[in-house]
Amino acid sequence: MSNRTRLVALAAGGLALLAHAESASAGQRDGLRVAYAESRHGNGSISGPVRLARYGYEVRLPGGTWMPCGRSCSETLRRETVDFWENHSQGKQEGVGYLHWRW
Repeated sequence: MSNRTRLVALAAGGLALLAHAESASAGQRDGLRVAYAESRHGNGSISGPVRLARYGYEVRLPGGTWMPCGRSCSETLRRETVDFWENHSQGKQEGVGYLHWRW
């Protein structure tokens, strides 16, 4: 086997390993990537499909709207569904951006 063939085989194996690790971290249902989110305020949990769009990953909300994932698709799903009102009410903040303060 030539060095070029070995390099191509190694690169293909590495890409396959990365794709498997990424899909396992997001969760899978019927071959689709799925994001899971649990409320920080006792409002239950939710899951939604994830897709790769033009500018990055997007998660689908229950109404069918696709939202761009911020730092995490699970975090975006949680903030925009089960914890929506807690995150959007006046004067109430969980922390700065994606930080979560527990006192």
